[in-house]
Amino acid sequence: MSRIQQAIRMAFAVFLCTTQLYAQNDQVMRDLGRRLFYDADLSINGTMSCATCHEHRRAFTDGNRMHPGALGDPGKRNVPGLANVRAFKNLTWANNHLSGLAEQSLMPIRGTDPIEMGMNGYEDEIAKRLSKNECYQKLFSLAFPNQHGAITLENVTQALERFEKTLISDNSLYDQMAKAHKPLPLKEAREGEKLFFGAAKCNSCHSTPLFSDDDFHHVQPQNRQTDNPTTDYGLSDVTGNPKDKNFFRTPSLRNAAMTSPYWHDGSADTLRDAIRKHNLKINQTLSERDIDTIITFIDTLSDNSFITNPKFSKPSPECPY
Repeated sequence: MSRIQQAIRMAFAVFLCTTQLYAQNDQVMRDLGRRLFYDADLSINGTMSCATCHEHRRAFTDGNRMHPGALGDPGKRNVPGLANVRAFKNLTWANNHLSGLAEQSLMPIRGTDPIEMGMNGYEDEIAKRLSKNECYQKLFSLAFPNQHGAITLENVTQALERFEKTLISDNSLYDQMAKAHKPLPLKEAREGEKLFFGAAKCNSCHSTPLFSDDDFHHVQPQNRQTDNPTTDYGLSDVTGNPKDKNFFRTPSLRNAAMTSPYWHDGSADTLRDAIRKHNLKINQTLSERDIDTIITFIDTLSDNSFITNPKFSKPSPECPY
């Protein structure tokens, strides 16, 4: 065997080894992030985990208008779902300055507007708590070998991001029919689909494949009534630009039938309410029958495999490694 052949074989062996190590590390990161997602030790008093508000069975929402924080502080906005969150650049209802899911996870953990998990000023407590757990010691060592398994808030958020990026929903009836190049089986759903992508112009904001354009809009009614005691001006609270007042991100309609109530403040109890609340001229032309068919179409965006996938559920207490 020539030296060139030996060098090629050596390089290929190194490549395979590196690929295998990366795949193993990636899986460990996912497993670690999943365990952290369900761990209430990330909150000040051990009563709230990420999953407290983002329930798997509800497509990672919680069924409430707003969720109070660990210390009883009122919530500010309705809990958004996490389906396909990896594909979004704007990760909350009204913040366009976040660099990614790792940074976003700091908002509930140590944010103060609103106070959710309540760890602002107590960030070091997270590492102390997790360090007492032998499974976490092992998982962090495997996930962050170059840092000697350091258990830090930064590494916690990196692992949470890795798990959240696995939350893919693409197996609804709509997806199945689209992949098979077949029409939806229900006549009402086909009529709703035609309206959704046609005269009703729903897809102007709720565009495929996310059924969200991942942008901010002002479509709420003027002089609206709300039970939210917290003043909320949407995007302008972050940008400081008065022109952004009351602009909120378009929510995805995937799994919408499972994620009531609706709107950023949870003020719409049903999909019909949510559709009617849009302050758009096109709404005035939609009949009740039209709305019924649009809702039937939205129902086809529900992905039951997403809310039953065991890879997304609360992990077993036993350490996986």
